[in-house]
Amino acid sequence: MKAENSVREPAVAGQFYESDPERLRLQIEQMLADGKSASPSCGRYVQAVIVPHAGYAYSGKTAAKTLKLAGNFEYKRAVVISPSHSFHFKGLALSSHDAYRTPLGCIPIDKKPLNEILSKKCRWINEMDEVHIPEHSLEVELPFLQVLFPELPIVPIVCGHVDHEIAGDVSEVLYPFMDSKTLWVISSDFTHFGRQFGYRPFTENIPAKLRDLDTGAVKKIIRLDYTGFSDYVEETGATICGANPIKVLLKTIEKTSACSGSAFTPELVEYTTSGELTGDYSHTVSYAGIVIYGALCHPNLT
Repeated sequence: MKAENSVREPAVAGQFYESDPERLRLQIEQMLADGKSASPSCGRYVQAVIVPHAGYAYSGKTAAKTLKLAGNFEYKRAVVISPSHSFHFKGLALSSHDAYRTPLGCIPIDKKPLNEILSKKCRWINEMDEVHIPEHSLEVELPFLQVLFPELPIVPIVCGHVDHEIAGDVSEVLYPFMDSKTLWVISSDFTHFGRQFGYRPFTENIPAKLRDLDTGAVKKIIRLDYTGFSDYVEETGATICGANPIKVLLKTIEKTSACSGSAFTPELVEYTTSGELTGDYSHTVSYAGIVIYGALCHPNLT
């Protein structure tokens, strides 16, 4: 059913990031200027990024450094997949809105791929506007995209629980959009450590052990190892809030590679924690920025 209000209004402006448009743009431009230079690489493009979604004071620099690497490329759309923090469901939630609004203005939703996705009648993919309305983890990525890619439409997806069956089914639907004209943005923080998160697997040498724990997950991602990553999260209990969107990405890459022979090359851009900033490791969240390059020698799928 069509949303009564066709624009999804910002939910966390003034909380996770600046609500004033001028200050927000200046903040993002400064973070991008401070970030790693993005030089075009012959024969490859940025296919996907995994970026954090905490308040900009904590994770904005990591997100900027990672997203900036895509800044020299032209895209038709961005598929943005975030976890759900407010609703529990299985599969993927799409939006019937026409646009997402941030303090920088409206960012249009690309209806064509959304309609194509819905036309596949996958039982794990449904329109659920109520899931999108409060979700901060998708929203906080959008101002970066608006600064880097003015007018670029998005395909916003909020991700619920994903198991092997669900990952396989949704990757069948999504893999045609794994092409050089579509930037995939996966929103995820890494380990949430502390009593408030109900996760304290160790009490000594916390910074080093946190890094080891997160590095184990990052290594699985860098190897594009869907099964290895899924098993690692289950075995360690690592509180990676975007584990399900990452699973969707890895399974879709696996499907794309199998169908087209496309080659993908992941790299870790930056790893940090909120504890490094606050000095408080009794309550800390980890952030990793990861870029996945695709090879231009392979034809687009769309």
